Amino acid sequence: MPRGGKRKGTPGKGYTNRTDLGVQYQAADQAGMATPAAGGVEAPKSPPQQMAVYPEDIPNLMDPTSRPNEPLADGLPIGAGRGPESLVNRDPRNAETNRLKRWLPLMDMFGDDPETPDSVRAFIRYVRAS
Repeated sequence: MPRGGKRKGTPGKGYTNRTDLGVQYQAADQAGMATPAAGGVEAPKSPPQQMAVYPEDIPNLMDPTSRPNEPLADGLPIGAGRGPESLVNRDPRNAETNRLKRWLPLMDMFGDDPETPDSVRAFIRYVRAS
C-alpha cells in the first residue's frame, strides 16, 4: 500500500484529497502578491545565445596556411621577408615618449609632490626609463 493511505480518484482525473495545493496561491492572490499562477512573476531572462564554436572552425597546425605567399619570418629583423618597419601595427608610444623627455624637469617637480597620485609617478618613471 502506498504511503499516505489508499489512493482516491480515477486515473487521469484530479485527486480530491489534494485541495491544499492551490491554497497558497489563492491566499497570495487575495493579499495582492504576485505569483506564478497569477501571471505576475516574470521568468528570468536568459542571456542572448552565442554561436557555437566547433573544433573544426578553429585553425590548427596541420591546416594549410592562409597566407601562402608570405615568408614565415616576415616582420622580423632577420630572415626572409620584410623587416620590422613593414609592420602596420607598430607601437607609436616610443616616439611620443622620446618627445616627452624634454618635459622631465617639469614632471619631476610634480613627481616629488607628496599629493601626486601613484599613477602620475608611474608615468614619470616610464618616461624616464624609456
